[in-house]
Amino acid sequence: MYRVAIVGRPNVGKSSLFNRIIGKRKAIVEDIPGVTRDRIVSTADWRGVTFEIVDTGGYIESDRDTFAPYIRKQIEKEIELSDAFILVVDGREGLTPADKEIARLLHRTDKPVYVAVNKIDNPDMEKSIYEFYELGFDKVFPVSSIQKYGVADLLDAVVQDIPEYEKKASEEKSKPEEKSEIIKVAIVGKPNAGKSSLLNAILGEERAVVSDIPGTTRDVIDTLFEWKGQKFLFLDTAGLRKKSKVDYGIEFFSVGRTLDAIKKADVIVHVIDAQQGATEQDTKIAHLIQKYTKPAVVVINKIDTVPPKSEVLNRIKNQVRERLYFIPYAPIVMTSAKNKKGIKQLLKEIIDVYNQSWKRVGTGQLNRAIKQVLSLRQPPSYHGKPLKIYYATQLEGKPPCFLLFVNYPEGFKDHFLKFLENNLRTVLGFEKAPIKLLLRGKENRQD
Repeated sequence: MYRVAIVGRPNVGKSSLFNRIIGKRKAIVEDIPGVTRDRIVSTADWRGVTFEIVDTGGYIESDRDTFAPYIRKQIEKEIELSDAFILVVDGREGLTPADKEIARLLHRTDKPVYVAVNKIDNPDMEKSIYEFYELGFDKVFPVSSIQKYGVADLLDAVVQDIPEYEKKASEEKSKPEEKSEIIKVAIVGKPNAGKSSLLNAILGEERAVVSDIPGTTRDVIDTLFEWKGQKFLFLDTAGLRKKSKVDYGIEFFSVGRTLDAIKKADVIVHVIDAQQGATEQDTKIAHLIQKYTKPAVVVINKIDTVPPKSEVLNRIKNQVRERLYFIPYAPIVMTSAKNKKGIKQLLKEIIDVYNQSWKRVGTGQLNRAIKQVLSLRQPPSYHGKPLKIYYATQLEGKPPCFLLFVNYPEGFKDHFLKFLENNLRTVLGFEKAPIKLLLRGKENRQD
């Protein structure tokens, strides 16, 4: 059986990652360097692929530790026995001489090595991973064993290198993702923005606990609901608040569950308090929606608490749109959960957004649309040569993803791609859905 060894210096989170991968607490986890002395072997399963996972003792540089020579011997033995390695490093502490020493050992083999930069507890910390490329491995992943952040991406890379996986992967790709009859909806937003009240208004019953105390909802509540023949699965999540205001405990982990709900949902409902408008924290939540390319509806809730004048409501709506300019595709709905206003419009928008996220266009229509957009603005030159888009095609799945064959992929800068993306959404009828553009170089460039 394919064998993957987890290696690294003491106290970087190897055992926590091991437990996360196998799905149970088999390895001893303690915040004391060198707790895991022996190798622990278990069977793991990911994407239908089974493999052995090994938790090794922490690598210790100095012989002053009684167990150091023994642990080094165990790691060196695993280099012989294992087919691949996960090198765990501490993203908070940064790169250390011990990390470099272990990397030198692993470079003696041509087996795959995946660097797991652990303790990356939120997306803002991802930039700290770059120094670990100095170890000489190109597969570097930000992870948090505690919150499960990034572990899926790490395991995806591992199983892709397993020979038996290639056949399974091709079989899965031959079965295109199917549109579900149930729309999974994650309701997110700052604490006390009215998420639970909104869910109760939709359901017509007191299903979620409602309170004026921020953070009342600690977990994700799954609720099945049907409206006009359409089924919804609502995930009423705990509110996301600034990290500095989150205590390490129940609420800390609820943030992780909210992120999981965002990843799993088909549509995100981002609830904003009408009195406060879009705050800095709301922009961070919207950035998560953008990062995971999620279809979304922005809800300005509690409109019953502001003057019912059109100029007031328009001012609030314009402020929200300006602050959340990077998700322009998300329609805005104004609601009052208390008075049950705007609920039907919200449900209609969720359905429209979901359907657009599954929309497909023909290759001919897509390429005509690109030609139309380029007539408005040609791409800039790159090293004195004009950038060209030869043709494009839509890939399977959602959100809508378009593969563009170009002459110099590296020459297309973000500002031009954003211009192209925004105009394609309008021309192709994706006004309410995000789209992704992927660039691929064409071998025979027509310079």
